[in-house]
Amino acid sequence: MSKRHRLWLQGAIAVFGQPLFAGNVFCQVSAASQAADTIDEIVVTAQRREERLHDVPISVSAFTQEKLDQQGLRRIDDLARLTPGVTFQRNGSAGNSNYNDEFSDINIRGIDSTAGTSTTGLYIDDTPIQGRHIGYGAINAFPALFDLDRVEVLRGPQGTLFGAGAEGGAVRFISPQPDLTRDTGYVRSELASTKNGDASYEMGVAGGGPIIDNVLGFRLSASYRRDGGWVDRASYTLMPNAANQTLPTPVFNRVIEPNANWQQTVTLRGALKWAVNDNLSITPSIYYQQLQINDTASYWPVLSNPNSDRFYNGNALSNPSRDPFLLAAVKLDWNLSFAQLTSNTAYFWRNQSGSSNYTNTDRELYAAFGLLPTIYPQPGDGAYSNFGDQQRNFYQELRLASSDASARILWNSGVFYSHLNENIPQNLLDPTLQQELLAYSTQQGAPYDLCAAPFSCPNGEIYYGPLDRIVDEQFALFGEAAVKVTDTLKATVGLRVSKVRFTGSLNEGGPYLGQNFQTQTRGSETPVTPKAILSWQPGRDDLYYASVAKGYRVGGTNLPVATVCNADLANLGLPGQVPGTYSSDSLWSYEVGAKNFLLDHHLEINSSLFIINWSKIQQSVYLPTCGYSFTANLGQVQSRGGDIDVRFRPVDSLTLGLTLAYTDARFTKSSCAGALDFTGAGNGCNGPSAPVGGVAPVASAGDRLVGAPWSVMASVERTFGEWQGHLPYVRADYQFTTAQTALLPYQDQRNASFDTTIPGLPETRNLQLRAGFRWSGLDVSLFAQNVLDQSPVLFTSRDIASPPGSPVLDNLYFARGQRPRTIGATATYRY
Repeated sequence: MSKRHRLWLQGAIAVFGQPLFAGNVFCQVSAASQAADTIDEIVVTAQRREERLHDVPISVSAFTQEKLDQQGLRRIDDLARLTPGVTFQRNGSAGNSNYNDEFSDINIRGIDSTAGTSTTGLYIDDTPIQGRHIGYGAINAFPALFDLDRVEVLRGPQGTLFGAGAEGGAVRFISPQPDLTRDTGYVRSELASTKNGDASYEMGVAGGGPIIDNVLGFRLSASYRRDGGWVDRASYTLMPNAANQTLPTPVFNRVIEPNANWQQTVTLRGALKWAVNDNLSITPSIYYQQLQINDTASYWPVLSNPNSDRFYNGNALSNPSRDPFLLAAVKLDWNLSFAQLTSNTAYFWRNQSGSSNYTNTDRELYAAFGLLPTIYPQPGDGAYSNFGDQQRNFYQELRLASSDASARILWNSGVFYSHLNENIPQNLLDPTLQQELLAYSTQQGAPYDLCAAPFSCPNGEIYYGPLDRIVDEQFALFGEAAVKVTDTLKATVGLRVSKVRFTGSLNEGGPYLGQNFQTQTRGSETPVTPKAILSWQPGRDDLYYASVAKGYRVGGTNLPVATVCNADLANLGLPGQVPGTYSSDSLWSYEVGAKNFLLDHHLEINSSLFIINWSKIQQSVYLPTCGYSFTANLGQVQSRGGDIDVRFRPVDSLTLGLTLAYTDARFTKSSCAGALDFTGAGNGCNGPSAPVGGVAPVASAGDRLVGAPWSVMASVERTFGEWQGHLPYVRADYQFTTAQTALLPYQDQRNASFDTTIPGLPETRNLQLRAGFRWSGLDVSLFAQNVLDQSPVLFTSRDIASPPGSPVLDNLYFARGQRPRTIGATATYRY
């Protein structure tokens, strides 16, 4: 064992042997960076080649592992909160999801849709892992933020180099590579306590180095994290409601399971690098992660008191989820002297599974039809839906790029192939529902037998759906060239041409659906995604650019809609079924930006302005009475805004940061239900809210997309004079977003489906503090998150909307907030 490896092991023992100091600490900065009082420069690969972030004519946020630790970022939720122009929601209780707390949506610059394929590309190294919105159980997987070289968030369409999934932008999680010349190590441990919640803790270790100097090296990492819960599952008592006897009021009774929404994450990664010779290296790697969620963090506002950090959900059953995935890849780098050849061969395997509480959902549906007396279950009721997200994806990419960075023309070209297979199985069991329906309907004089022929309900199964699959096959050619017109002026052009085929297969049925389906639909497209950039770099410290780029996402297949939805479809001016496919949508993005170092590298300012025009948008059309939805190409959106990121280091001991972002994404063309267009031809409404054939729009001109209009992030870090070999420091991070006051489509009374009781995004404030010591690669600190103990309602939903003037069918709301004030300690060791 080398001396470095012994130090690495001793550091791990030192950290893990002192759990009081477990945790999330600032990554150790290099000696050179500590000695200098200037802003550190970051190297990124946003254009598929290594270059300074300052030289990239794209709006990019880059988080090194050091920065992730400095700001206490552990999950994608934390990362998105502190990234300008990015909105992230945990919306598992929405009508088009399946009550799973892992369900989420991420949008960049307002570009997001809860239907169709992903608008944001998610990459682990060179491999995309994002999925589709299929059925009601599709869920994106996100890697844990441990042992990363950096995370890059690319704003704006990245279709030329990153394909159809990066229509609005891309988030890239980039791993440390094995080193052939030196030993490296990283250890992190954390312990924390949440107000009125459970403890959280983490242990992680990573290390590597040469096995044979300059020939063979390795990198290994493993981590375990448990995030303690703060939402209790509780029982309740129903109190009579004089205004509506079918909707009594739940009143808190007692806690059944305290802090039920805990979760744990396990990660394992291994990589080898073999330098076959001076020009050729091969790097196989494998990454495994398993996320286990015990229950949802959504709570029932009627039972809870967020101002006192008392959160309760009254679900009869819990909502557990287990999400293991594995990514195996082999990367080849070959220096051909005139160019660099890179090959990435990867296989992504995922087998997410979960069980959702449907006890209330079933009763809400049949109470809305007048077949049950109330939406609330009787003692002993318990309905659950088992579902999954199964992915089996193969990728092959070959890239050939110019190797002379000083050449007048820099080019990058390649070929990409993928075969994606994603299936969302689901079934629903409710053992007591049939008896309750039959008993109540008989009392009303019209007996209703849910499981009468031709249906049956074996073991209470009222819905089965073993197959809801889409298979995508894509072949693409892409290329990009940057031409130095002069020593300071550069023109970049890029183009990607793809051939995409997709096949959707469905097998579902049962009495809950009202009929049985076995269908298969196919489609194919040939998208072309160009981009052009003109950049001017008068000196090494200044860059100005203007760009135009096209974004694209592929079409897909629809679920048939059950007969119980005919009334909703008629309200939309549609026949009793919807077409089997929907087409692609696309956007054009126009951006100008600047990146500047000032005051002899003590001040850095990166800024950008953008306008995005998005058309034929794949949107989810929700049918509120029956609870189903389908996808159609609807409306046009324009998103406008900008961001500015400032870092200032006036002296060695003080670093200041300020980021300001603005996004306004709104419909510029109404989407009339009577003119729903599944082919992408662009039919719509004549005017902001003019219906076609007397039928209201799905979305009206002027409606906004989800996203905080303004967001501000400010940070300050102060170090003090060395004390007995230790470097003390304090740090504060503050985030503020303005409330979304403009109407969203589901809030607008001009539209066919709306619910004025559901709010948009609220104003948020989040303050984080940290103080500690650094010495000899070890960093120990105390921290406090959500110091102000804010409890904004970040997401609200209910199953059945009740427009004004209509009977109230559902008084049960679900809400999602953020973790209450959390205090803890962290330690990291790095060499």
